[in-house]
Amino acid sequence: MKQNGLYWTLFAPMIKSSIKKRFGKEMAVRAIVKGRKRYRDLVREAPELGKGNPMASNAYFAYVFVGAWLGTGKKLSPDDIALVMADVLKTVRPFFALTDLNKTPDKWYKDMKKYEKWYNAGNGKRYPTTWKVHFDEGKHRDGSYYYFSVCPICSYLTGKGLGEIMRPLCETDKIMFAYQHGRLYRENTIASGGKICDYWSVGDKTADPQ
Repeated sequence: MKQNGLYWTLFAPMIKSSIKKRFGKEMAVRAIVKGRKRYRDLVREAPELGKGNPMASNAYFAYVFVGAWLGTGKKLSPDDIALVMADVLKTVRPFFALTDLNKTPDKWYKDMKKYEKWYNAGNGKRYPTTWKVHFDEGKHRDGSYYYFSVCPICSYLTGKGLGEIMRPLCETDKIMFAYQHGRLYRENTIASGGKICDYWSVGDKTADPQ
């Protein structure tokens, strides 16, 4: 992938603050000082996801946390990193709260349809490692439902022997949907051995979602 320092610049201070609070200053400094290079290495070695890929930000976001984790020499466990990610997401909660899934329950369906359009415009063939999205409009009445049969983050990190960090990365999805006044129902993730990563999201005011 092409280098993008914006994500590190934006999130590294938040990561440092969380690690310092939870695990001490020395660990926080190590995570950031050594993690910056690890982040750059991760991005440089990652498969290209394509110009204009609407989903590429997810990979950059994930690799910032993985870089910081590797910067600690894995002295922090995946569960520790999950706490750090939760702290960072809480800090940026106002951004996610701009979306209210009670008012726009099909928001993610529309966004994924835009991604599908990008994918089908030849980009899926050019970049076969990118996410492959599918829809089943008849599966649920409420909210949005879609699933991925390919996840480049999981494929890449697992291939590098870093699969243990995928569980906390996947768990951030539920936090982000909650901050958007929604609930995420999920039965499978590729990282846990499933064939798909499924997303069914509804507004948190939806009673008995169907």
